[in-house]
Amino acid sequence: MAALFAAASLSGATAETPPPAELDRDLAALHATSHVPGFCVIVFDANRTLYEKGFGYADVATHTPYTPQTVQPIGSISKTLIGAMLVKGVDRGWFTLDEDIATFLPFPVRNPGFPDLPITLRQLATHSAGIVDRESVYSAGYRPGPANDLDIAPFLRSYFTPGGATWDRRNFAHTAPGAAYAYSNIGATLAAYAVEVKAQHSYAEVTRREILAPLGMTQSGWTDAASGPQRAVLYDEKLKPLPAYTITTYPDGGLRTSCRDLSKFVAAVLKGRAGEPGLFSKAEVAMMLKPQFVDPIPGLPAKEPNAGLFWQYRRDGSVGHYGGDPGVTTFMTIDPRTNIGRIMLSNLGGDKALAKYGNEFAAIWGRIVSQEFASAPPKS
Repeated sequence: MAALFAAASLSGATAETPPPAELDRDLAALHATSHVPGFCVIVFDANRTLYEKGFGYADVATHTPYTPQTVQPIGSISKTLIGAMLVKGVDRGWFTLDEDIATFLPFPVRNPGFPDLPITLRQLATHSAGIVDRESVYSAGYRPGPANDLDIAPFLRSYFTPGGATWDRRNFAHTAPGAAYAYSNIGATLAAYAVEVKAQHSYAEVTRREILAPLGMTQSGWTDAASGPQRAVLYDEKLKPLPAYTITTYPDGGLRTSCRDLSKFVAAVLKGRAGEPGLFSKAEVAMMLKPQFVDPIPGLPAKEPNAGLFWQYRRDGSVGHYGGDPGVTTFMTIDPRTNIGRIMLSNLGGDKALAKYGNEFAAIWGRIVSQEFASAPPKS
């Protein structure tokens, strides 16, 4: 998935700016020759929507159109909210990015191969903490049905506490904390749990109160019930509908939202980046997006040479995230030259779907990022 995202980066932008009508035609043509049931696109700056459009179907059987207000899970783009809450927590004095998380969590977290070395939030937020997603445990967290108790503590306590039902030395890398890059969903959820512990509310409630509600993201939440009825049906590689499912480690990939709603969050980041008043200060956005690696570390993907706090950098300097889950393929990026954001959400996904249709996703996303838009000057 990372290679797919990087293959369609901002480096493909053209000097000329085709009119939006041409973008409409091109995306419609790409959709017509693809296997993607439906998708939405939205392009925006800090204060305006520059382009939005839905293509295909949210539900093929009923011919329900996929629109910018169609809701679906967005996979790992969800992690960018953890980054946002980390900087809020630092500002409020809940923690620092470099202190030992064992000093404020209710159970110890230590790599048994390096018991004297602390694990920090900065390491978790840059996937360098040495936490391993042991597949047999992590995949069991994908559960059928719409119900999710949104309680991440039992899973994490079991995984990280010696003697826990799922504790194992294989939950940790053979490298010291901070020494190597290894993408970890469970590590991301552990960072979200730090927010939960300090806020004394569930991560779902904290993000609702601190991000979703203030931004008017009324179609967004961590359960189907919280995000409303305009949901997309998700499809597998055979283009068959998938039954509803939830994720135990929901902070790492379980946000349900729409193109239009998600753009409100990214636009708030763009506002802060431009120094405009809003949910995030300029200092908070700078902390969130600051490249964290001075020098490359082992394991860091060549096409993603740096990272913010759960935000990923591409070689062209663009920053964002992507998401992939059963029935889910999603893209989100910020163009640092123009302070413009781009989002694409689609209701087809999974490893087998990407193996079969990855070139189709790359072509669609590539056309989206090749379209140049002029952003408005910052509001005073």
